[in-house]
Amino acid sequence: MITGLVEGAGLMLFQRLNWASWGPMLHVSWPILWISPVFDVLFFLFLAGCVSLIARLIPRLPALPVLVFVLSVLSVYNWLTVTARLYHWSCLLLAIGAATAFTRWFSAHTEAVLRFWRRSLPWVIAAGVLAFIGVQGGLRLAENRKLAELPAAAPGSPNVLVIVIDTLRADHLSSYGYPRPTSPNIDRLAQQGALFENAISTSSWSFPSHVSLLTGRYQFEHGMGAVPRMPLFGRAVNGFRGYPTLGQALEQRGYRTGAFSANRTYFSSDLGFWQGMTHFEDYFHSPADAVVRTLYGREFSRIYLSRTEHSKPKRLLRWLGVESILDADEEGSGSRGGAQGVRKRATEVNRELLDWVGEPNGSHRPFFAVLNYFDVHAPYGGPRSFARQWGQDDPVDLYDNSVRYVDDCIGQLMTELAGRGFGKNMLVVISSDHGESLGQHGLKSHGAALYREVISVPLILWFPDRVPSGLRVTEDVSNSAIPATVMDLLRGSPRDFPGPSLSQFWREHSRHPEKPVALSELEKNQFLTRQEQEDAGTVPTATSGRMQSLVVRSWHLVVHETSGVQLYNWTEDPGELHDLSRTRDGQAVAETLVEALRDKLSGQQNSEDLSPTSKLARSLGEKTPRRMAAPREAGMGEPALAVGTINASR
Repeated sequence: MITGLVEGAGLMLFQRLNWASWGPMLHVSWPILWISPVFDVLFFLFLAGCVSLIARLIPRLPALPVLVFVLSVLSVYNWLTVTARLYHWSCLLLAIGAATAFTRWFSAHTEAVLRFWRRSLPWVIAAGVLAFIGVQGGLRLAENRKLAELPAAAPGSPNVLVIVIDTLRADHLSSYGYPRPTSPNIDRLAQQGALFENAISTSSWSFPSHVSLLTGRYQFEHGMGAVPRMPLFGRAVNGFRGYPTLGQALEQRGYRTGAFSANRTYFSSDLGFWQGMTHFEDYFHSPADAVVRTLYGREFSRIYLSRTEHSKPKRLLRWLGVESILDADEEGSGSRGGAQGVRKRATEVNRELLDWVGEPNGSHRPFFAVLNYFDVHAPYGGPRSFARQWGQDDPVDLYDNSVRYVDDCIGQLMTELAGRGFGKNMLVVISSDHGESLGQHGLKSHGAALYREVISVPLILWFPDRVPSGLRVTEDVSNSAIPATVMDLLRGSPRDFPGPSLSQFWREHSRHPEKPVALSELEKNQFLTRQEQEDAGTVPTATSGRMQSLVVRSWHLVVHETSGVQLYNWTEDPGELHDLSRTRDGQAVAETLVEALRDKLSGQQNSEDLSPTSKLARSLGEKTPRRMAAPREAGMGEPALAVGTINASR
């Protein structure tokens, strides 16, 4: 019990002390304070049973001193390893030395130690029970208090569901022209609502993109280009530079708000996304997930679960029917030989949402919910139980199978919500935080560049009677406009969010709509593996400097801090293979776009008459929304400007 209590507190403390290594670690929240003691009690009891059994077979074995030695080694090793700052072998050697000394002392004072343990046992058990009641009861009381403090909602207020399909690039959806039928359910929602053909994410990795999705602000505004330093105790105040979130705005309108995340690394309550959420579910979705977040669960994962599928431990676990713990996640550092997490599938996210939503008559308040599905993120393919339609080995085939799996889950969720009576008065937004390279430009994943394949994301609005059916908008927009659009469609004030509402594209009085700037940003990082850096060759990536990107009509400008400017005509060159920045015509376009980018990053208010972006858009001709037709063929495919001039060396 004491080992687990210290472990739980240590895991909470050292994940904050080690915040700079946030990406490759498994994370925890308050429930670990009772989960670790429970797991350690069960683990230690199992070992005690093993020692007792061996003592029956070997009567001369001093069972009690042996057990004291074994459990002392485990306790000291636990407390040393929880820091995540010492080598494992060093921790083990020091634990053996400390346990040897303690066992000698125990052998000399056996009766006194046993009396002390018997007297203190009830108090230790009480501490564990209090940890459980305090954590779970405290979380429940805090949620109930927040709900009680909310104002009354307006009668007939619609429910709002924002679905973020992590790592989904737009051109792998059927409704965006992909030849494979990867997304029949999403396509159906698109046909009944509005689809934005050229939606651009604000970044190519999850954390800053999710902040933008909920605040309506670009990265240079909210400042969350990397995981921020965390306070040792309590929650960070004025996160996201004090900008309100969509959840906070809807709470002021009487909404109960909730988030259900399968991306437990970069969309979690720990990182500040609790703001505006009365309910947040991220970690501990299953017993297997709870186990691998304990210290010895991590050690088991590090030593055994990182092995191949044909290893004896994994085959034994499958034979025993323990499948969930083998469903590997990218969370943690399993790909680097460390502990890997347990996947939280879309079906589990759906279950959490439906349990929270309840029945229509169960709550007098409308709900606002944000879902993050992580199944399209590597490793691809969906769960083992899902019948794959395309291949088993090729990354693109596996990626498409993941898309189809998530699409099936969205169809199931919409059917269940409709069956509960929520379907008639609900706004559904479907988007993604970023795309995926899938081998283009020599890259495999995301977060290292700003090419179109990693920033072009789906954006679909479904809201019967308030969003036109079958609308396809060809304008380039940013998905940071989601908060302002939601508030506008709910007939509320979008003043908390700067982006123009996307509803202007179908309203008659908006003949020349102001569109949200399709700006993307990326701070310098080391997301690429060594192999990816070699494969990328001479392609500029964020490993050598920060990047910014601007999409205007057919043009895509990419600015790198040290490598200069790139310019692509993505409609004629969907794979963005031909840099036009050094051509005569391309240089003129690049100069105009660099000026527009500089104005945006400096915070200047670009009027319709003065904006370089507007001037360029006019010169390229106006585009207007059109009704749903056969999908077109899609191609596969600090606030300062990253570079001062367009002639910087490459």
